[in-house]
Amino acid sequence: MRAIKGIYDGKKIKPLEKIPVRKNTKVIITFLEEDTAEEKSDIRELTSASKAFDFWDDEREGLYQDYLDQSDK
Repeated sequence: MRAIKGIYDGKKIKPLEKIPVRKNTKVIITFLEEDTAEEKSDIRELTSASKAFDFWDDEREGLYQDYLDQSDK
């Protein structure tokens, strides 16, 4: 399996590199979506919220609490 970079213009895919395979080869096309400025802002706001990581202190979060208890020993 080989991968190359390309750009989709809405109609066609334009390779940005030489295609290193022979004609009529099956391909898998994956579209890499870029985060919009709004999505990046939402993520930043969520993680910077003052209570974003309060679950670490919640004893009901057993897995995390077990880890914290082990580190105290």
